[in-house]
Amino acid sequence: LVYFGSNANLLKTFSQVSNQDARLLFTTERTSEEEAPLGWRLLPSGRFAHTKRHVKEAAQEAGYTLVLYREIVPRMERGEPVQGHLFGFVLKTEMQIVGSEL
Repeated sequence: LVYFGSNANLLKTFSQVSNQDARLLFTTERTSEEEAPLGWRLLPSGRFAHTKRHVKEAAQEAGYTLVLYREIVPRMERGEPVQGHLFGFVLKTEMQIVGSEL
């Protein structure tokens, strides 16, 4: 999702067109809270980097539960490793989320 700034609207749209228990797996380029106080920033490459917190919060607001997270190197750019995240989420209904806390 490196071509989007905030992921909130995109993840909400995914959740609206997906079935319960749908899986969502994607990567983003990684940045820090200090470098990206909004949770994301535009890089010189024209791609966006995201903080782990921004992606987790946007996904949770859309109804997703985090089931997988890894810090990865998704690709090389000009011979240098690009720092990234790998996220795995499952879409849960409110009833499932409330029920799982019992």
